[in-house]
Amino acid sequence: MPKRYVDLHVHTVYSDGTFTPAEAVERAEALGLAAIGIADHDSTLGIPEALERAASLAVEVVPAVELSSTAHGLDIHILGYFIDYSDPELLRTLSRIRRERFKRAVEMLKKLEGMGVNLSMDEVKARAGRGAVGRPHIAEAMVSNGYVRTYSEAFVRYIGYHSPAYVPKMEISPADIFDLVRSVSGVSVLAHPGTIANDDIILELVRDGLGGIEIWHSKHDAATTQRFREFAGRHGLVIAGGSDCHGNRQDGPLLGTLPVPYSVLEELRSAKENVAA
Repeated sequence: MPKRYVDLHVHTVYSDGTFTPAEAVERAEALGLAAIGIADHDSTLGIPEALERAASLAVEVVPAVELSSTAHGLDIHILGYFIDYSDPELLRTLSRIRRERFKRAVEMLKKLEGMGVNLSMDEVKARAGRGAVGRPHIAEAMVSNGYVRTYSEAFVRYIGYHSPAYVPKMEISPADIFDLVRSVSGVSVLAHPGTIANDDIILELVRDGLGGIEIWHSKHDAATTQRFREFAGRHGLVIAGGSDCHGNRQDGPLLGTLPVPYSVLEELRSAKENVAA
């Protein structure tokens, strides 16, 4: 039997990706993927569309969400898998987070204006479309209006971490994220742990209720993947993996570029059953 692969970290137009949920599912089928995780930032609004499109295709859609938390001055991203994506309290919380994202974008535009970069909030909102407004939409507006030559330049010079127009996100603790994900019967998985570069912080997350760790990621090399595989084994964490595909942004479509075996999805599903038990 041929090996089956999955990509459990995919963004759509409902956050900062460029594919619609249906397009992501269609591309996954064309690549021969067995499953994808729709994991938009602070939104589950694209999941129903993805599930509807997948119903007639040979691709499983895993309902997920990516949430940002703050600990020790670091931006720590948590993926929630197999969540009850229509839970009313979850939807209210995500709506509040998206409102804070919008306020943050307004503050960044004010800072940019003080630096001679004049962007319209209407243009930024138009670029976000159905998704939560974020820095990628500001970066695209900067490129379109000639203030920078590339998307990456916008982050490096203006809106990246520690750059002059950067505004921190709404602060939520990792423990609060774990509680939220658990409340909707989901499994909490640390996204791209290689970007944290501090295992002591990750151990603290484990003590606070972290359930898994993303060992395959487009920013992880083979040594990083193996290191976190061993870390997961030592600390009883389920493993996960995905490309962190944002469609045609940045390095182009990353969908399906990592060899994440289907068995990972089966282990996540078992972890979900333990949460619900």
